[in-house]
Amino acid sequence: MKKILEIIKNKWLRETSFTILLIAVIIVAYIAINLGVKALEITDIDLTKEGFYHLSEESKNQIKDIDKEINIYIFGYAEDSTVVDLAKQYSKYKDNIKVDTVSVESRPDLAQEYSVTSSDEQNGVVVFECEGRNIKADDYDFYTVDYTSYEQIDLTEQKMTNSILGVTLENAPKIYFLTGHSEYGLNDYFMILAEALQSEVNEVETLDLLVKNEIPEDCETLIIASPQTDFTDFETELIIKYINKGGNILWLSDYSKRGALSNTQKILDLYGISVANDGIILEQDTSAMLMQTPDLIIPTINSESEITSVISKSGKVLFLDSGKIELENEEKLAELGVTVTQLLTTSEQSFYRKDLTINSVNAANGEEVKSYVVGALATKTIEGEEEGVVSNLIVYADGIFATDYPITINNQASNAIYFYNNEDLILNSISYLTERTDAITIRKTYSNVTYTPTEYEDLLVRIIIFVLPLVIIAIGITIWIMRKRRK
Repeated sequence: MKKILEIIKNKWLRETSFTILLIAVIIVAYIAINLGVKALEITDIDLTKEGFYHLSEESKNQIKDIDKEINIYIFGYAEDSTVVDLAKQYSKYKDNIKVDTVSVESRPDLAQEYSVTSSDEQNGVVVFECEGRNIKADDYDFYTVDYTSYEQIDLTEQKMTNSILGVTLENAPKIYFLTGHSEYGLNDYFMILAEALQSEVNEVETLDLLVKNEIPEDCETLIIASPQTDFTDFETELIIKYINKGGNILWLSDYSKRGALSNTQKILDLYGISVANDGIILEQDTSAMLMQTPDLIIPTINSESEITSVISKSGKVLFLDSGKIELENEEKLAELGVTVTQLLTTSEQSFYRKDLTINSVNAANGEEVKSYVVGALATKTIEGEEEGVVSNLIVYADGIFATDYPITINNQASNAIYFYNNEDLILNSISYLTERTDAITIRKTYSNVTYTPTEYEDLLVRIIIFVLPLVIIAIGITIWIMRKRRK
């Protein structure tokens, strides 16, 4: 027993103490390094293909000239979250951007000022503030979903950059929604769009011309959303006057049995455009429709237009029961001083159907199969004393895509504006008309990839996972036994 105690004291205890000391030193060094890195706020190395965790050059270029002091208050996100980490990268890039992680409890003054509640904080809220202007974004603003692949699309950087640009605007653009003709209402069908516009620092109001008797001078864009009754002569003259002064219009038009509206068409005639909405476009190309439903069409997006170029690279849009846009010939457009850019077109296999009692999903006799225009930009040069005055009209042969209208897919309902890039399309269109082309779209997709190995690959993986460790253990035991026998 005395001999055993001596061995433990002189050999085992000495070596064990050294090992414990070495482990303790490693642990202390690990903690010290982590605390040091956290204190220095060193940005993580981003090895992801789409750059999920670092600030893109596009964002840096957009904010590089901003010299106003911007505060970013973050409620409900952990310090190590990607939202906080990305926000701090803006602060590192620009000293005038300050980031502060707070809570309703620690900063009740900020919570009250920006209407942040405890329930809001549970989901996470980010407030961007500059000189009294603010934009509030919650967790739902930082992602969307591709309803075909159900992939999650990250919008965090897009939202943050556009919010920073938004709060630094000197004067918010004024956008008016025309009323009085059974248009889509701002408080029923356009609640999501109105909130999105206000979130990007736009002022939104309704306008009844028979009450106001004029289109206000501060109107940056007039939105005419599927009028069901005709304009009066007085209203028509006011809109024509607005156009001749360089006013811009966003026009949405849906299927209707109302018949022709002469004064309404008189406005569109100024641009050499008409919208046929006495029928709907149906698709025969399965790749250009959603869920094998011919009236849920996925148009081809123009990659050259400033309005749609970014969208064309990153996604799709979805139209429901769309009409068709018809253009005057080039000679007539030149006479009107109008140039037209086609923004959205259907596939070559689509057709226009007026008789909706026909149940066939294929084109019937007399239904022309071809590509149709469903979205267009018309730029009209205004002749007058001032040179360089132009009026822009963006027209879509579908208005539902931008509304809160619920569409049900696989027993799950979602608002039409949330499908694909619908919200981006309508916001980009309005940004173009209000000359806010600084707004950017940065979408990063979290993809789930399913890998199916071959039989050989499956066998190889199983060998590596199960057999190889057993072989290593067996070799270790054999070596230990051989050494023991030698002693």
